[in-house]
Amino acid sequence: MTARDPSPEILSSPPLPISLLWQPDWQHAAALFWLRVTEISGVRWEDVATDFWSGKKDPCNKACRTFADRLFAGGRGEEALSALMLAVDPTELRTFEIVLPQLIYAIDQLWEWSTEIVTKDYVLQRLSAWRRSARGDFADSDSNIFRIAQLQKPDEAEGTENLLPADKQNEGEREPEALSVVVMPRGKATKLNDYQTEYKDLLDAKLPLRLAHNVGAVRAKLIAEYPHAVGAIDLVLRDLREGKPVRLSPILLMGPAGAGKTRLVRRLFGDLFGIGVYCYDGGGASDSMFGGSPKAWGNTTPSVPVRAVSQMHIANPVVLVDELEKAGTSSRNGRLWHALLPHLERETARCYRDVSLDAELDLSWISHIATANSVENLPAPLKDRYRIIRVPAPSLADLPALAVNIMRELAKENGEPEFVWPLANDEIEVMGRAWEKAGFSIRKLQKIVAATLTLRDSTAARH
Repeated sequence: MTARDPSPEILSSPPLPISLLWQPDWQHAAALFWLRVTEISGVRWEDVATDFWSGKKDPCNKACRTFADRLFAGGRGEEALSALMLAVDPTELRTFEIVLPQLIYAIDQLWEWSTEIVTKDYVLQRLSAWRRSARGDFADSDSNIFRIAQLQKPDEAEGTENLLPADKQNEGEREPEALSVVVMPRGKATKLNDYQTEYKDLLDAKLPLRLAHNVGAVRAKLIAEYPHAVGAIDLVLRDLREGKPVRLSPILLMGPAGAGKTRLVRRLFGDLFGIGVYCYDGGGASDSMFGGSPKAWGNTTPSVPVRAVSQMHIANPVVLVDELEKAGTSSRNGRLWHALLPHLERETARCYRDVSLDAELDLSWISHIATANSVENLPAPLKDRYRIIRVPAPSLADLPALAVNIMRELAKENGEPEFVWPLANDEIEVMGRAWEKAGFSIRKLQKIVAATLTLRDSTAARH
């Protein structure tokens, strides 16, 4: 690592060691590191791959140190430091001796990155757990340092006043007070009928706005889980500000089938931000029911955005329209494309008159996301209102990282420990051939990984 340029260009994404700090366990950190390192030309990795993914501490640590030596020799300081981070062992305090001082120095003197993506306050929280490990606080733990840091709550973190100069210790904003919005003012609503009783609690209710927290940590997790979509992830997160309400300009994720578009949205907003995603099947829509049905109808139904607000009881849920380009094109019963338009402009969404409730609502805080394989046949007014983001198909280079994540998900679904014995080289090779034939679909990869684990279990049982 070299000295800081007097006028550095601030990076839009954090350096690799910072991204590793936010990984929930060693497996995720290793997958992210492996993805980055194997893309560097001239770095030999084939001879240490088996030990690196062996799941055995001593061979793995040796492989990490070998990586570090080669990367340092090639002038790749950040990647070399990352390799040493993977070799840290809470039961062997000496493994912190080189890593921790370099991390602290680099954060203080070398690295600058956009605080809109990750703030140094959150970095210091993770570093606090590393400092405590370095002095032996977790020497009896069986967990790796990444897992230990993940489990430490902010209020358990030790003071970090010595990590940065005094003039930088007070950077960052205090947690804002809870924000809320009255989505359905009583003065702008008519009397609800018997079919609308479930929406009565929205009248004059101050609904909370969910805030974006730990945006940098979320980004790092997503990159580890979706290594093929780094550019798309950054573009989706562009509108988010740490500690501010989650509110996106309309986004359309475009990419081939199986690229993980819908799964990415559910993971980001449903799991990591805890906002909730209301899904609407655009491919099965042949009318304008997205906008609801008139109040006079016996089975009247409010618009999809109102249903999302009511279901999640927050003012800024995410509404996802899946397979938008497959919606029906007949205008006899109205069209989904036309029903969407007033919701994609904040000015019209702020005073939207729902035909079912016969009430004026403020739906301007809702984030609208759509997915499509192509936008070629979409009408121009719709394309003008969406920010189109391309999600590429993954490749063989992404297989190790994607497989690790899928293995963890399968283990969690089965109620098993989330650590799964790493894939061997021959397993990855066989999976790669099958996945290539399947067109690099993540949906198909889930089935391939499941079949591989089933085969592994049956082979173990025979022996």
